[in-house]
Amino acid sequence: MHVKIAEDGSPSIEEVVRGDTVREVLSYVQFNSEELVSKLRKQVEVAVREKKITLEESTQLMRYYEEGMRGYTYLEEPSA
Repeated sequence: MHVKIAEDGSPSIEEVVRGDTVREVLSYVQFNSEELVSKLRKQVEVAVREKKITLEESTQLMRYYEEGMRGYTYLEEPSA
């Protein structure tokens, strides 16, 4: 982000510059995000079958994980 400091010392945000998504950063270090999601999904399915977590919990976990992959590694604007 670009921050401007006023004469009185107060900061103001001039511009927010988008960074890279988690998915993009993982690819830079040779991780395949689709493969990671697939592996987690298989582990979650096993956990549901073994009654370690509920189907609802598995859905929430996968949604959270996949949203995290689409998120940014730094500053994100809050969801409305």
